[in-house]
Amino acid sequence: MSSSSATLTDAGLDAAEIARRVDAVLADPLYWFPVRHHSPTTARHVQSAIAARRPKVIFIEGPFEANDLIPFVTDPATAPPVAIYSSYRDDDNVLGLNGHVSPAADIPARFAVWYPLTPYSPEYVAMKTAATVKADVVFIDLPHYARVERHVPEPQGQQPPREAPSVAPDEDRLITSSGFYKQLAEAAGFKSWNEAWDTLFENPEGTDYEAFRRELATFCAAARATADHAAEHAEGTVERERHFLKVIADTLAARKLKPADAMVVCGGFHLFLDRDDKAPPPPCPEGTVYTTVVPYSYFRISELSGYGAGNRAPQFYQTCYDLTAAGRAGDIAMEHTIAVLRTMRKGGDPLSTADAISVTHHAGMLARLRGRAHPTLDDISDALVTCCCKGNPNEEGRKLRDAMDQAGIGNRIGKVTSKIGRLPIVNDFHAQIADLELGEVLGKEKKMSAKLDKRDPLAARRSAFLHRVSYLKVPFAARSGTGGDFSGTLFREEWHLKWDPRTEPALIEQNLYGDTVESAALNRLREALAEAGSSAGQTCARLLEAVDMDMPDLVSAAEDACGPAVDTDPSFASQATALQYLGRLEQYAAFRGLRRDVIAELLNRCFDRACFALPGAANVPEEEQQGVVDGLIGLAEAVLRDGVRYDRTLFAQAAQNAAAQSTVPFLRGAFLGLLCEIRVIAPGVLAAEVSNLAQASTEVMVTAGDLLDGMLAVSRTSLMLGADALVTAIDDLLKAAEWDPFLVMLPRLRAAIERLSNPQKDALAATVARHYGLDGSTDLRAVTGSLGATALVARLDAAVAATLRNWPL
Repeated sequence: MSSSSATLTDAGLDAAEIARRVDAVLADPLYWFPVRHHSPTTARHVQSAIAARRPKVIFIEGPFEANDLIPFVTDPATAPPVAIYSSYRDDDNVLGLNGHVSPAADIPARFAVWYPLTPYSPEYVAMKTAATVKADVVFIDLPHYARVERHVPEPQGQQPPREAPSVAPDEDRLITSSGFYKQLAEAAGFKSWNEAWDTLFENPEGTDYEAFRRELATFCAAARATADHAAEHAEGTVERERHFLKVIADTLAARKLKPADAMVVCGGFHLFLDRDDKAPPPPCPEGTVYTTVVPYSYFRISELSGYGAGNRAPQFYQTCYDLTAAGRAGDIAMEHTIAVLRTMRKGGDPLSTADAISVTHHAGMLARLRGRAHPTLDDISDALVTCCCKGNPNEEGRKLRDAMDQAGIGNRIGKVTSKIGRLPIVNDFHAQIADLELGEVLGKEKKMSAKLDKRDPLAARRSAFLHRVSYLKVPFAARSGTGGDFSGTLFREEWHLKWDPRTEPALIEQNLYGDTVESAALNRLREALAEAGSSAGQTCARLLEAVDMDMPDLVSAAEDACGPAVDTDPSFASQATALQYLGRLEQYAAFRGLRRDVIAELLNRCFDRACFALPGAANVPEEEQQGVVDGLIGLAEAVLRDGVRYDRTLFAQAAQNAAAQSTVPFLRGAFLGLLCEIRVIAPGVLAAEVSNLAQASTEVMVTAGDLLDGMLAVSRTSLMLGADALVTAIDDLLKAAEWDPFLVMLPRLRAAIERLSNPQKDALAATVARHYGLDGSTDLRAVTGSLGATALVARLDAAVAATLRNWPL
């Protein structure tokens, strides 16, 4: 960093003082090596330092509670990317967070963290290299659950927000928020932290690990000296460092080793911890802790936030690591470019070797222009866009950008040695697969279809298991469509099963909720039921899920919760949703042993409550309007299907009240369309509503499209019976409209017509033809008029079509 002294001065730092601090740390008999997670260059230098120094013990910034997993991480059968998974469940509420970060006081707070490792992560390379020099490895980081603050009761009536505290530190964020980094980034013109890091430290040709160690230590010293101390505290940095010091001191004492016999591999920010801090680290709370090592993927590493963040392109940096190790660092830009262009060619783009050469040459020029010794990922990406994008990078270049992401992220998936065994929930999953005779799908890339008739005991058990797995969002089973007749929806199901590399990691994530698939699903559903609160729709949805997953105890609890929710929920959309779920449950009742009388009573109460709530939905905001429309359709279908049970008059009166109160044209149209659909008003009344707008002011006239859109959203068949009157009304409206109002209302008018099915559109077109004196045999494809008029119509149609592509229907 040639301008480091100037930058230090600009950031308000004393360069001599920073140098003194760095010298003191680097002269410490305990050898500290600063790293950035997932940095291939750092990994190479760590490997060189270990090989040269041959320490007897290596302390690594890793989860202390997972020390017993180190042999499984370094086992020859383990191939990164993998992740150390650590979870904590507060069974006895020792943190006092139950009901604050969990949905209810009887539901324990849960926390989990993933610590991903790639083949070039400095920590992983340190562990592997330690084995070659016969050094022991010790993780020193404070367990994540020890960083969770205990709940302190607030004054009565003041409750903290129900949000789980973060337990995943982010050292990059501490650096990028420092005054030194901000000054450096501004002076150098860095657009991102990744660009800054790659420019300053990812030098594939560097071999002097001591020079790299000093350079990174200096950078981190300046960053820490100007860091946001409030953010440091929020990240739990001091508490973690106290744990570092304690573990290091205890280990050296227990093994009777001198500091010079040891080495510390940790984030560079921590090199400048307070060595005189004698305060103890926070204790670990009692509870259930699980740790394991699981396969991971580059895709997941690229998306992580928090602890594992910072690697924007795992496969690109893997290429850097591999080519540098092979002595081919100069080929990095070419190899990555070829990977991107290969992905493009798979999509049909005719990019050639000449393009790859052009991109590589351009990336080199960009790097030199930007003062870099070698092309970084930013230079290569900019060169790809410059040389291969024929248009706007955000439009025509979208496919290229997708290919760049795919090539940069990669699709590598790791594996873990079988010696580690399985967590209880994973064992249970495999045991049930065998017991349910579904084992043929495991470990294979082929799909398996399972057609189930739940009147068969084995099929019923399979159905419950697959519903539970699906509810837990474990990628293994997907159910086909659920439409059809009684036997096809109540008794018969079809599932598509396929083993996925993400299956076991997803199961492990659910280990927080139970040791078996059933208990995990039960606890997740209990949480969801508690979170539903007084929402009738969500509570009834949870009841249906409990039935599908064959959980009798929770079914009973959900049934009990549905009554109060139906009686108190003021939302029409929620009550209408509840009615649909309850109708489904009534069909299930005899087969599933439900209390049919209870469901029947709930249905009647829910319908009445929905009707009473309907006027309150007359003017809901736009984001809630589709829910109202869906609810109207659902209640109309119920009334038309069973007019004896459901009070058609009550529903109609509620809809008339809502229409009278509504100031939202779309919703008013929907309420009127509903009344037409249930035969309360004639189609001609709707046509008259549209026709009246032809006489209205311009501000009112332009709402015609919204009004018609609402009508057609709920009433199509009935409205089409009055198509002649509707066409006449629209014709009057268009004749009365000036050009500018016409352009305003046209997109929504067209959107309304697009709601019709093709046969309905054909019928409407025939009505339009008759309106203009054309019979059905007339060829309507010919457009008469001047060429200019025809061209104007074509342009207008194209403009409307373009507008509709982004129109919220």
